[in-house]
Amino acid sequence: MVGKGEDMGSWQDTFADWAQAWAASQDLAATVEGSTVLFGNQHVMVWPGQDIEAQITVLAQGSELVLITEDAAETTTYALSKGLVATSRAVLLQAQTDNLDLAPHLPAEANLAEAPMENYDLVELAVFDHPVGRGRLSTADELAVVAELSVDEGYEDQLPVFENAIVAGLGDEAFAHGADTLYLVAGEEQAQRFAAVDGWSRVAQILSFRK
Repeated sequence: MVGKGEDMGSWQDTFADWAQAWAASQDLAATVEGSTVLFGNQHVMVWPGQDIEAQITVLAQGSELVLITEDAAETTTYALSKGLVATSRAVLLQAQTDNLDLAPHLPAEANLAEAPMENYDLVELAVFDHPVGRGRLSTADELAVVAELSVDEGYEDQLPVFENAIVAGLGDEAFAHGADTLYLVAGEEQAQRFAAVDGWSRVAQILSFRK
């Protein structure tokens, strides 16, 4: 079930901004054409929305239509009925930076390091100076997107601690950039872990389909 966070603007209202920031976190340039954000081979849209059928018509073979939705079942049924093939799914979570604990809590042998890249900020988590986790942050007007969050295999017992520490470091950077709202693009299992953390709410599904 997708829930809505309190005192937060709608993800639909800021779609073009956070979608472009999401593209930047993947080191991709994005353009906005009407109700569609284009980056890489992806056409990203809100469902239900305008011009989706027109986008499917002009979608090149091998390109992806990415639909952001609060109703995954109905959206999937629609896309499959148009001859598209489901390829992947993710979850969009939302939080207010003021409502998050942005102090990384790590064991003594671990530390965070920040590195500003051209299109995003990178935070790496190291254990005994060996990088084992990472995440990316890209900012837009009063919002930021965290994506590409991962922890290497072999650290399952510390996975929630490490993930939260990386996101805290990125969230603190977002707060320093003036971002009031933080979005997180996560896999389903990650999303379940973060939805249990105070301040985070699942707000939408990110469904990808290929022509």
